[in-house]
Amino acid sequence: MPQVMISDIYNPLVFSAAEQESQIELNNFMSSGVMVEDPRLTAMASVGGNIGELPFFKPLGTAEPNYSNDVTGDSSTPNKITSAIMKYRLVSQNNSWSTMDLAGDLALQDPVGAITNRIGSYWATTNERRLIQSAMGILADNVANDSADMLKTVATDAAAAITDAELVSNDVILDAQQTAGDHQAGFGAIAMHSVVYNRLRKQQLISFIRDADNNTLFQMYGNLRVVVDDSLPAVAGTNRITYTTVLFGNGAVVAGMGRTAVPSELDRDPEKGNGGGQSTIYSRRADIIHPLGFEFTSSSIAGQSANLAELATAANWNRVWERKSVPLAFLQTNG
Repeated sequence: MPQVMISDIYNPLVFSAAEQESQIELNNFMSSGVMVEDPRLTAMASVGGNIGELPFFKPLGTAEPNYSNDVTGDSSTPNKITSAIMKYRLVSQNNSWSTMDLAGDLALQDPVGAITNRIGSYWATTNERRLIQSAMGILADNVANDSADMLKTVATDAAAAITDAELVSNDVILDAQQTAGDHQAGFGAIAMHSVVYNRLRKQQLISFIRDADNNTLFQMYGNLRVVVDDSLPAVAGTNRITYTTVLFGNGAVVAGMGRTAVPSELDRDPEKGNGGGQSTIYSRRADIIHPLGFEFTSSSIAGQSANLAELATAANWNRVWERKSVPLAFLQTNG
């Protein structure tokens, strides 16, 4: 049977569409409803430019209303409906893989599906990490500038043995939700490190529910979808590790997935392998991943796109919504 070459199966339109579909399906934050595609951002991500603005209307407030009467000389004074903006920053990303990296996939019955699923999985994981690092930057800004009003922490770095009060529990998760006051019912998902998840499972606080078609098995904590991700911070102190858990509202993060000029490309270098040749497939993306209620200030950016460390920098974030309106909360525990 003749060997399948990547050049035999490569079609840039098919590969680009399949990679995009795969990364959406495999992104845990999209499947849980935390991150949703915003058509406005997708359109903006496709036209170029690194920085953009999302306008929004501010809440009308809770001022006491006027009380109607029969006095012809009394007139009401209209209140102003004010607007503001959230600044976001586009990230232009790319990576490439050689035929050596993909050799195993070429031997499969569906090599196109195998390769595009692998590349889609890479981009799904990459964008999950970008979301998490953005959340960490927001937390750092919140601690530095907003009196940590989105954070419940029971973690310490004490030398003594860890107590139950310093570990994750139903009570401390409820306390984290309470930081949103009477908006706390808006949370729809909770993202945690596997160590934190394991403790909740031992407490029998994680349930498993299938979707309507009885195909996909969802993990739930109460009415919250569970996302387990070990790229969430586990920061080692002198004596203990501090784990950060994040609560999200449904649609707390909006995304735009634009198209680059050449999203997928195949290149062959005949000189590689001492003349044997090597084919390389390139994948390029233009993404916007933006948590609602914040602006990305770009105060500390070295290049055109923010890297992971810059996303986690407090100076690059500023809250523009009232705390109660922000569908995010944080919890720090020692396990």
